[in-house]
Amino acid sequence: MIDVVLLPGMINELILPQSQVVVFDVLRASSTIVTALSNGAREVRLFSDVDAVLHARGSIPPPVLSAGERGCVMVPGFDLGNSPAEYQTHRVGGASVLLSTTNGTRAVVAAQAATEIFIGSLLNAQATADALQPQLDHLHTLLVLAGTDGQIAQEDVIGAGAVLWHLLGGTYRIDLPYTDTAWMAYHCFASVRERLGAALRLGAGGINLIEGGFEDDIDLCAQLNSKSLAVRVHKHPLRATAVL
Repeated sequence: MIDVVLLPGMINELILPQSQVVVFDVLRASSTIVTALSNGAREVRLFSDVDAVLHARGSIPPPVLSAGERGCVMVPGFDLGNSPAEYQTHRVGGASVLLSTTNGTRAVVAAQAATEIFIGSLLNAQATADALQPQLDHLHTLLVLAGTDGQIAQEDVIGAGAVLWHLLGGTYRIDLPYTDTAWMAYHCFASVRERLGAALRLGAGGINLIEGGFEDDIDLCAQLNSKSLAVRVHKHPLRATAVL
């Protein structure tokens, strides 16, 4: 089964241990994680709350950067927010980034019982699809959407659809067991793939960024296949690294 899970709370816990999972928070956490690793970060450690970041910071070899947001705004006292534009090589190269965001990192925590976890975005849709292919016939494939404040986020649906688009195109298989929700995401992406930046501006997540003064981030997150790396999440501790 290849399914799109519209919110973390809708994950089927019974099949999670037999699944490979991709977590999407297109605006902006998953795009930021992909950007950080593409620009040389050693790892991105993922935390559901701010206090956990502060507690962990002193136990990790430097360089270490605390990062994250609440309500789109950088957490006071942190080194970085959640804008991909901040994660340039001169800032994150060689560093462990400790990230906590409103929606995205919590979605990864919710999926951590899966056999494999990847971070997906428009930026690395092709690379993510390629990483999923070897286990398509052995594991369930769940594309888990972080959403925005407990609501389905259309930008995450588009991001999942991009991976499904590339998965279908890369396998040349008409027998891939897409659920109806997966086909909905596929067609959602297909309908806007020539105007992704405009489409991302229409949803609640895009509107929140525009109102918060982060509209430029939308275009950064809309750059389809601009990064050629998949991102795998390791457990104990929960951390994302690049798969080149």
